[in-house]
Amino acid sequence: MRRPKLLLLGFVLVFVASALVSACAKSEPGSNLQASDLVTLQGVTFDPNAIMTPAVFQDSIAYDATAIQNFLERTPYARPSFLATYQSNGVRASDGLYKAATANRINPFVLIARAEELQGLIGTQFYPFPPSRVEYVFRCGCTGDSNCDPALAGFDRQADCLARNLRQNFDQVTANGATAGGWGVGKQSVSLDNQKVTPADGSTAALYQYDPTVGVGQGGLWLFWNIWQNYADFLSYSPPPGGTTQGAWIGDACTANAMCTAPNAQCATNFPGGMCIVPCTEGCPSDPSHPASFCADFGQQGGYCLPKCNVGVPGACRTGYDCRAIYQFGSNQSVAANVCVKSQSG
Repeated sequence: MRRPKLLLLGFVLVFVASALVSACAKSEPGSNLQASDLVTLQGVTFDPNAIMTPAVFQDSIAYDATAIQNFLERTPYARPSFLATYQSNGVRASDGLYKAATANRINPFVLIARAEELQGLIGTQFYPFPPSRVEYVFRCGCTGDSNCDPALAGFDRQADCLARNLRQNFDQVTANGATAGGWGVGKQSVSLDNQKVTPADGSTAALYQYDPTVGVGQGGLWLFWNIWQNYADFLSYSPPPGGTTQGAWIGDACTANAMCTAPNAQCATNFPGGMCIVPCTEGCPSDPSHPASFCADFGQQGGYCLPKCNVGVPGACRTGYDCRAIYQFGSNQSVAANVCVKSQSG
């Protein structure tokens, strides 16, 4: 008659153990970090008004997929990250990071430092528990602890989502002078931890839009900055010479022609937030690090290269634009493609 009691006791112990594991899974932010993540390099000083320069923020070609893979295999923590062998949706972590970075013109190590800051993924050698630490690392598509969109599951999709959000934030500053949350260059705002901040550049404003917390010594953008500094030192990273960046490509926000770097590009300032376009008669400039574009027919105005998009995909086009089918210039309405065009309701 004692066997049922033993079974019950075993069940209780398993339940308690499971509860303890769940409690650990919901530990406070920062508990997944490595000790070195909280140690600041000698000779560098944190400035909450200047987290990262635009040149560094947009240096999407600094490291290719091979270099990123090498970093994941040999991290600053003297051991490989589990991300070196991890795949999501059939995509290696290094390839997903590179694709997200180049497609959105964001430094891949901005995404990598974020992954460490939020969930300690770079310093983790084995796949962590719970899976949401990886599959929804940047909380894209999540409205609660357990309410997340399956379409955005996977490290590769999370990396792309974060890169798109940061690019959108930066473009909003360029086009409108501030992000949707009011973070702008030279504009004083108050962070969630009650710190007065005046961003010195668009990249710093974009980062505060994503995480409006200073968090000196413990979290927020201080922690992101500190991890980035450590990684840059480990990599012997050098910013682009002269502080230059790739500039604005076809479809990007702009305020002047000089900002548009595609061949023969011009800034259409009559479009919402400005848009870099290229006059065309058939083909459009292409670059593997930028989204594809299409020579759209604007009737008597001629043809202009506009960015291609996918109908029905949230955020496929910038604010003020719709993803619609447009005929190709010179095709006599026989060829069409979906491109980002000025919203009909705007």
